Amino acid sequence: MSSLVPAEMPTPATRAVVFCHIPADASEPMVELMFDEIPGDIGGFTTHINKLYARQGGKVNVEVLRQQVSAHAAKNGNAAQEVPSDMLNQMALSQTVDIVMLMPAYPGNDWLGVNMYVDDKGIPKNLEVNRRASAITSACGLPTEVRGDAYISRLCDDQEDRFERQDLLLSQLSADVAWVQVAKRYNEERSARPQQLPDGWMGSGGGGAAAASPADPDECFSAASDQRAKGTAAFKAGDYATAAAHYKVAAAELDKILAHPSHLAAANEQRLPIHLNLASTLLSLEQPYDAIKACDVALEIDPLSVKGWYRRGQACMKIRQFAPARRNLHRAAELEPQNREIRQALERCLEEHKKHQEELAAASMDDE
Repeated sequence: MSSLVPAEMPTPATRAVVFCHIPADASEPMVELMFDEIPGDIGGFTTHINKLYARQGGKVNVEVLRQQVSAHAAKNGNAAQEVPSDMLNQMALSQTVDIVMLMPAYPGNDWLGVNMYVDDKGIPKNLEVNRRASAITSACGLPTEVRGDAYISRLCDDQEDRFERQDLLLSQLSADVAWVQVAKRYNEERSARPQQLPDGWMGSGGGGAAAASPADPDECFSAASDQRAKGTAAFKAGDYATAAAHYKVAAAELDKILAHPSHLAAANEQRLPIHLNLASTLLSLEQPYDAIKACDVALEIDPLSVKGWYRRGQACMKIRQFAPARRNLHRAAELEPQNREIRQALERCLEEHKKHQEELAAASMDDE
């Protein structure tokens, strides 16, 4: 029997949607909660979940947090650096969530997606392993050790103009329900196939397919690391054309080993920051279309890349594609609602979109 617990009193401007709460303590029942969604406010739900975690509290072990930050930097191919204590203390005081995309919204499932929200400081807080939530991630083909309480929500997102939360009931969390089976097939197939570059994105001088002849993975990793370092140095010096050239060569080196399943994960760990850096460089070169393609590769590797969605939104704004720009920036804001730079970019996008619509309306009247 599900237990319906309202989170807040609804207001006339909101629409109540049901989501699920899975406590880490197995003795506590899973329950259905209600969230009052404001139409168009994509980041509101994430902010609400942040508040729920903030109420739960929990002391952060700063040393464990330091190790976690260093490990994350190393995973993304960044050089080990000492994290300032004041920055760590600020991070310990902040409350954010990690989003586990159990089932991405894509055309094959009518743009329906399901996300799990977890405390991003579950390990530094030494939170209890949530075995029920972990079992759900495994059933969806994304085995993850979840720490602390978890929340699951369903949404419809066509990546253009439609975005809305939809009810998700406890009865829809079993391993045999349709969406879990779809998610399992999608995630298992995705992890088994190499991500390829969009056709032709490097122009006639290069392609995104893996090399036809076998490549030595160690040599490719080494060459990619060297080219990435040269690209970063050129970018810092303001030589964006040279930086882009180095990043493209680095990406091409890693593409050579995508056909090696045992090296796929390691290759993608390096490909992600390379394509994000390339996107930033292409934006500086005023090449927004190629920047969008670089972001597409990064988001195929990691659909939760904040920088990927943010830079894609920036690129769309440069070509005055305001609707997709708004959608991309909204996604970035949902993933990182406390990021002021993203919020400001979204505000600029809305302002420019409104101005653009007014210009079109004025032009239409002049034609008459």
